[in-house]
Amino acid sequence: MPAQNNNNTDHQIINSIPNAAYLTDHNGFILHCNSAAAKLWGREPAIGQDRYCGAHKAFQLDGHTPVDPESCPMAICLRTGEPVQGQEIIIERPDGTRSYILPNPKPLFDAAGNLAGGINLITDLTAQRLQNEGLTHLAAIVESSDDAIISKTLQGIITSWNKSAERIFGYKADEMIGKHISTLIPADRQDEEPAILRQLAAGRRVDHFETERLTSDGRIINISLTISPIRDASGTIIGASKIARDITSQKRGELLLRLGEERFRMAVSATKLGVWEVDLRTGLVTCSDECRVILGLDIDSVADLQTLEALLHPVGNTRALLQLKALVEENTGGDYDAVHRIVRPADHKHRWVRVRGAYFHGRDGRPERLLGTLLDITPEKEAELHLERTVQQRTVELIKSNERLGKSNRDLEEFAYIASHDLQEPLRKIQTFIDMIRENPGDRQAFDKYFVKISDSARRMSTLIRDVLNYSRLSNAEGTPAETDLNEVLGDVLSDFESAITEKKATIITGSLPVIIGEAAQLRQLFANLLGNALKFSTELPEIRIHSQPIAPTEAAIRFNLPDNRPYVQISVEDNGIGIEEQYVDKIFAIFKRLHNRQQYPGTGIGLAICKKIVENHHGHIFARRRPEGGTAMEVVLPLI
Repeated sequence: MPAQNNNNTDHQIINSIPNAAYLTDHNGFILHCNSAAAKLWGREPAIGQDRYCGAHKAFQLDGHTPVDPESCPMAICLRTGEPVQGQEIIIERPDGTRSYILPNPKPLFDAAGNLAGGINLITDLTAQRLQNEGLTHLAAIVESSDDAIISKTLQGIITSWNKSAERIFGYKADEMIGKHISTLIPADRQDEEPAILRQLAAGRRVDHFETERLTSDGRIINISLTISPIRDASGTIIGASKIARDITSQKRGELLLRLGEERFRMAVSATKLGVWEVDLRTGLVTCSDECRVILGLDIDSVADLQTLEALLHPVGNTRALLQLKALVEENTGGDYDAVHRIVRPADHKHRWVRVRGAYFHGRDGRPERLLGTLLDITPEKEAELHLERTVQQRTVELIKSNERLGKSNRDLEEFAYIASHDLQEPLRKIQTFIDMIRENPGDRQAFDKYFVKISDSARRMSTLIRDVLNYSRLSNAEGTPAETDLNEVLGDVLSDFESAITEKKATIITGSLPVIIGEAAQLRQLFANLLGNALKFSTELPEIRIHSQPIAPTEAAIRFNLPDNRPYVQISVEDNGIGIEEQYVDKIFAIFKRLHNRQQYPGTGIGLAICKKIVENHHGHIFARRRPEGGTAMEVVLPLI
């Protein structure tokens, strides 16, 4: 019973100890532990089974090396019979958390002086170690900071001064500690410190206060101050901590930036260049004043892409606009460079503008803004368009000149042919007959015979020359076309041929003819030649039909290779005469081309060539066809008004 009573007493003593404590027997097996020990270990030890220590795991102070149970402080104490002090270890709980502890094991002896067991009182050093580490870490931060960190009393007396304070202000710590903070303040800013001290005394913090301070060599630097009150354990404000950042370079950079921006603004204003910006996150557009003047927008209006899109002229802007939308909406990358035609809402004038843009990327590399310029290039664009129109006009004139030159060359070739063949023939005959008269100077009969032949050849040559001149005039004709009623033209021609029509007892059947743009004199000659041929190659009772029908542009283009930009009319002059063989229908329009001899059907062979030239001058087409029922149809295709 007495032993049991002693154990109960020991347990009560252990339980009453506020720190972790436990008892072991002389072999180190745990007999009892208080709740503080179980809480520290994070587990209840197995009584009589756990030996030396109830911790889940134990490590040396390096945190990696496990503690051998036989070398733990309690094992050493029981083995030596001596207390063990000052041997810190780290214990780990089952949940993985750790604590720094200082065991204090002491041996227990019985009345006979024999080792009966041991008692261990454990001190938890975790909070103390963390506090010490925090203070050490804080001190390291203060010393390594690029900012000056200074502490002072509420009276402004400096109590601490770090390395960066020495670097920024040029004073050593021993030069400044104990001195008043006003040492650093320029004369014109001495009123700042009392105001700061009053704010600190009221418990208010001073954030990013930009001001100026003096250095040891008399320079004035720009600094940003953040000042916080320091409180003691009871919460009473006893001083202040000041962080001073040297922003002299920053301020100089801001000044240079402002100067640069002002120079840029002045340069842009002088060049009349507008500047714009698109926020890719919101789609809002910011325009400079010059930009708004160019666009004709109200200076105070807020612009977006829809506002700018409404300014675009409906013609010629689609492709460039789609490119700009892709840059803004899809962030496709690349630059933007396009010319737009706009209609200004202020005065409804059409203007041409050159728009350029490029991305501005954020720190993450993503496009944040689209920056660009706007330049009014209306005078240059109008000059360019005028030049293009002039070049086009000159090109058309050159093409026409080339066509006229080509015609002239062809006419020259034809005239060379005429000179070498048709005009030479009557000259040869005249020369031959003159030679024959010379050979028979006294033969009156021969003289009369050959003189008649000379006269006929001279008349033929005169007719040839007249027809050649008429043909030549048509090749170089540049008269002024006008509205011409073909009914009136045909009426004049029929009036001229009235006697021939009566003599031949011909029947002329005419339909309604249209009004076209043409030269009346040439068209009168065209109908005269066609009607004259119809009468010349007619039967005993000629019947001539003259009528017209419209032709669609597409049909004219397909059948006659004419431009399809206007309607046409096909005028037919049909006779019941001798007709024409099929193989000759494409050859009769060549100059001096004859299918019959002059004795049978008189003429020079130029009439249909003149018809072809007149039709070509009127941008039309002429062809002949053999009528199935007999006779010939001359078809003339001319453009309508």
